[in-house]
Amino acid sequence: MKTLENVKYLLEICEMFYIQGKSQKEISAILNISRPQVSRFIAKAKEENLISIKLNYPNIEENTYQNKISNKYNIDEVYIYDIGQRDNSESIELLAEASKDLFNILVKNNQNVGIMAGTTVEVLSEKIERSKNRGLTFIPLCGGLTIDGQTWQANNICQQFAKKTNGNCFMLNAPNYFTQEATKVALMNEDSIKKVMHLGKTCDVALLGIGSVNTNSTGILASGLSQNELNTLKEEGAIANICCSYIDKNGKVINSSIANKILGHSILDLKNSKKVAIAMGDEKLEAIKAVLKGEFVDVFITSLETAKKLVE
Repeated sequence: MKTLENVKYLLEICEMFYIQGKSQKEISAILNISRPQVSRFIAKAKEENLISIKLNYPNIEENTYQNKISNKYNIDEVYIYDIGQRDNSESIELLAEASKDLFNILVKNNQNVGIMAGTTVEVLSEKIERSKNRGLTFIPLCGGLTIDGQTWQANNICQQFAKKTNGNCFMLNAPNYFTQEATKVALMNEDSIKKVMHLGKTCDVALLGIGSVNTNSTGILASGLSQNELNTLKEEGAIANICCSYIDKNGKVINSSIANKILGHSILDLKNSKKVAIAMGDEKLEAIKAVLKGEFVDVFITSLETAKKLVE
């Protein structure tokens, strides 16, 4: 039976060890007992519930949902950030700011990086820190000549990334969408276009957004699709857009007459690349689910609020 004096003695040893940070050797010298005795007294204090140890894991909720999404959708790497509930534009800014350090982890020195058009990828390019030359080369994964100054076009984003990293970039000087497929095919046979398309297809890492099929999606805006063409995509079953591919609710790439007129890479072209997708938001939820079901991405970055809804 433990006495008050024994309890006080055990607590004195534990206070020196846990609170004061003294080693067992130092405690043994102070109390004139052996080091093994100190170890036994600490173990005794644990057995008698005189002390308790609590591990305060940071971001425990984010870690929980990272594991849930990884297991549910069979994704190698998932990164989740708690950015609160904000409006869409502010949320994109906060997610890009929170995840910007991943760029240096996911993209290794001397790699070729494929870049897709989109607001989220554009904001990420603005948020990453300037760095010394790491030998990076950025390649647009789709065409995108713009007459209205849109900065989320792939060519513009490549330039921004190259500027921030002191790297190099290529330009795909061609429209994103052609009214006639034959025109697109003829242009793709030009040497300058062919070279950039080859570099994109063989890129080491691809930075991608995920879009829904509506008039506000940058994938739709980049192609300049009419309402009739948008309706055709929906009739064909498209609910998501990644790269230049359209995806149905079951995670399958649809053979779309619209997609065949887009100059750029389908998600299937990038089978040998590490595909990093960053996306969030209620308006994209079904699109994100479709893309994740298709197991098209290797790395997924999102917000905590979106993550919770993806596993409901």
